[in-house]
Amino acid sequence: HLASGAGIGADGRKKAAPAPRRQTRQPSEMDDEEEACTPRADEATPLQEKPRRRSRLALGACATLALGAAAATGRKTTSALFGWSSTWGNDYQCREGGWLELSKYTITTSSPELDAEFAMRIFGATDQLTGGDEGADDDTTNLEDPSTYWDCNGKVHIRKLAFGAVKPMELHFPYIHDITPTGPLDVKYWDDYQKALNDESFSTNKWNPFMHYALHMYNPDLTATARRLVADNEPFLARKGQSPLDGRTYYTLVVGSPTGKVYELTSPRLDDGIVEPIEWTADECPACHFSKVYDGDVLDGWWATNKDYQGRLPTATQWFPVRVSIGAAHVDNAAQFWRTHFPVLDSVVSKSGLSRVLTVKNIHYIFQEEMEIELSYVENNAPFGGKHSVVDYVEYINSVRDEYAGPNEGWSAWYDRHLGLGLSACPLDTYMRAFTSAGVAFAPHETSAIGDHFHSEGVEGYGLEFQGDFDYSFQSSYSGFDFCTWNTMEDSFYLHQGLEPPAMPDPSRA
Repeated sequence: HLASGAGIGADGRKKAAPAPRRQTRQPSEMDDEEEACTPRADEATPLQEKPRRRSRLALGACATLALGAAAATGRKTTSALFGWSSTWGNDYQCREGGWLELSKYTITTSSPELDAEFAMRIFGATDQLTGGDEGADDDTTNLEDPSTYWDCNGKVHIRKLAFGAVKPMELHFPYIHDITPTGPLDVKYWDDYQKALNDESFSTNKWNPFMHYALHMYNPDLTATARRLVADNEPFLARKGQSPLDGRTYYTLVVGSPTGKVYELTSPRLDDGIVEPIEWTADECPACHFSKVYDGDVLDGWWATNKDYQGRLPTATQWFPVRVSIGAAHVDNAAQFWRTHFPVLDSVVSKSGLSRVLTVKNIHYIFQEEMEIELSYVENNAPFGGKHSVVDYVEYINSVRDEYAGPNEGWSAWYDRHLGLGLSACPLDTYMRAFTSAGVAFAPHETSAIGDHFHSEGVEGYGLEFQGDFDYSFQSSYSGFDFCTWNTMEDSFYLHQGLEPPAMPDPSRA
């Protein structure tokens, strides 16, 4: 699984399939559709043509992949519909206030059902009790199991979960295929690759750098879960180490789903004789696996009193998220992004072992505002002999963005690998102006059932969805969300303005 030197040449490119169209639906129905992925909860004219960014990605030692130049999108610049107010106020001063709230962890997958089953079995996740569009012509949502969402004649499949008896945030597994652009190496390709890396890691008891893409979970006692995983022959890495924050020893089991998704289960308690954890090593970023915000006593108290709306307490095998870890090609790039656009957050770069780490603090749970969740970007510089490195992965996702998306235009299927963040200190327009000036790709939507939001490329190839309110100083009107178009925009949004819906770029015509 870890042979080096392989790659894909330009002749391995796949043409993106045209997006299917469905019958026109009422806006209220389209608004409900957006709920499948979104929980309730600087100076360029929008839609203006821009120079295309170019990128070339090396995949392995022997080959390169150039996705080619994008074809014309068919977008026209218009001043009648789109335009800004000249009175914004002080955008930066606005962004220095408030905090951000994390609402969901969305990770695109080639099998939503396998990932959902794994999450429920391993760390006690539960179905999220919201559904899709009742009565839609092509929507086959099972209304008796509304946590499963289908759309676009089966090309959209989403599983939506919550964590145990409580709901600090949501966990979504979308699979959207043959609609939005993935580039030549699709979601299943990367799932299979990361699954193969994890299998090798579990069999050799050796970390791989893609494991830094992980959701870190907490429970006061690892014992019950460890016994069950051993009894079920579930593979894992077992690690331990002393927390720099409170000096206690924490035990961690690193597990991987059938599609390569990684979770860390960490606790200060583990009975002897169940597993044999070893110390974190320098090539595993030792400090990355401990809380920098809360000691074990605080987390124990939060876990033990975290009743849901029916008064149920968590069980011994239910785990709650405390940290999101993201692999990074360049930590300094991530630090610049967060410090520039979200100065209210505490963003610190540090070193641990052979890794450099950005830790972002002051992000709260949207459903439990009294608690924070950490966000870490890890640039692991330990030697790695895999076919693709984390740098390759990040650059590949960025190359897809370059071909299909930009500020206020287009879409990338890799946006479905994102964190959902609520913003309240400023209108979303403030951030969209800043992203446009910085060349950060994003796509905004407004829905009556859920509210306003925009998806973005985020940073280091990991997307961010921002939820809040438009004040319409950036743009005077927005499309609803349509899963069945390549750029998620409703065709009617363009047609009502006398414009043709933009065609998906075709890199093969370069």
